[in-house]
Amino acid sequence: MRKILFPLLISAPPAFAQSTLPGDDAAIAVFSASFGEDCMGAFLENGGLIEPPQRFEVESPSTWSDPVPMVVWQFRCDIYAYNTSQVFMVSTDMGGVVPVALARPTLKIEYDEEAAAPDEADSVVRLLEINGWSANPVAINASFDPATLTISAYAFWRGMGDASDAGVWRLQDSAFRLQRYEVDASYDGEGNPVTLVDYQ
Repeated sequence: MRKILFPLLISAPPAFAQSTLPGDDAAIAVFSASFGEDCMGAFLENGGLIEPPQRFEVESPSTWSDPVPMVVWQFRCDIYAYNTSQVFMVSTDMGGVVPVALARPTLKIEYDEEAAAPDEADSVVRLLEINGWSANPVAINASFDPATLTISAYAFWRGMGDASDAGVWRLQDSAFRLQRYEVDASYDGEGNPVTLVDYQ
């Protein structure tokens, strides 16, 4: 009996005619469900947002492939005495909307009270070192720069222009990586930060 062989036809999947990145409504829904209690300064009494999020369509550099189209949203979160807070959300063609958790070191700080002036016990830092790591989706005084693909944040600890911490996170492989972290742990009325992380 003669066998009839049929050629195996393999067709490539159709290319997307346009981006399938989600709209702002999807990000607002996720933000409202996730941060309705943590970001009291973001919502009206009826549950709507006080101000719409900022939307940035960018391309994330990728280690393994071509740059990945992404959307980054910046949401207002809350307002404090010396600080404001923000939340960032991201999404790609292949993934849903998710909050950005920014990695940062936890610190061990010791002060030299004997070397400090009277009534300024926290003005001289004896020890400042990293003793662990954490991540938080709420950033302080933060903003996203689409030109450099970075999130920058700066937090005042007690009073404006004294003790503080600052960080920079850069978009890479569809995630934000900590690049630089500085801390001014001395309550001496001056800005004198110490760089604890520098991957730039």
